[in-house]
Amino acid sequence: MTKAGINDGIIGIVGGMGPLAGLDLCRKIITQTIAAKDQDHLPLVLYSTPQIIGDRTEYLLGTIEENPANAIVQILAKLESMGCTVAGLSCNTVHAPQIFGVIKNTLSERRSSINLLNMINEVGVFIKKQYTEVANVGILGTTGTYRTKLYDQLSDFGLGIINLSQQEQAKVHASIYHPEYGIKSDTDMVRKEAREILFSAADSLIRKKSEAIILGCTELPFVFEDNFYNGIPVIDPTLIFARALIKAHSPRKLKPWLLKS
Repeated sequence: MTKAGINDGIIGIVGGMGPLAGLDLCRKIITQTIAAKDQDHLPLVLYSTPQIIGDRTEYLLGTIEENPANAIVQILAKLESMGCTVAGLSCNTVHAPQIFGVIKNTLSERRSSINLLNMINEVGVFIKKQYTEVANVGILGTTGTYRTKLYDQLSDFGLGIINLSQQEQAKVHASIYHPEYGIKSDTDMVRKEAREILFSAADSLIRKKSEAIILGCTELPFVFEDNFYNGIPVIDPTLIFARALIKAHSPRKLKPWLLKS
């Protein structure tokens, strides 16, 4: 740390999962940083090479054989060589143990000193601190996230996990991946059909007694832009992760949390 309380290192972001999600994480790091001028912002590198990182859900479902972890480790090595001391992966599904665990183990074997944060863990810490009254959370995300029960890890924080039915989940996955109306097909304009599917799924989670909804895919904040949906909190892991990265790098630069009334 310098005398001003700012780390000399750089924040590194592994992007490209999808490309706009990486930019969204960077944007939120900027908006959550205390700064009065350009020079007050934190050093940041976004490394976005989507063509070399296989789709995380396809790997988890067995559609492709190459673990995306292998490419991500190489990117993290490049970020570390650039001076990055803390890093994050701009994707929910990539935090499945089958991928994230391989990344962490490989970094350890290589004696990497980069501090790689875990988005899912940061979400659990956030909810228990900011929404102490919430006991059960509903999950919206990809089928990879659904099948691997990625957010079941939040049970370690005493939270109950509520998932969609398989039929509902298939529709949510299509709202993200469908080549015609999926969010990934045109991130510049979310299609009406995708919005309707996701709002219907959120309503279903609320009927199942969800007290908060986690947007478990980095494309979903492009649809749920408010902090609440039908009266319950909407948890944006990208925003939480951005704040965690700031705190890990230079805690004095983190803005106070102001979204909860």
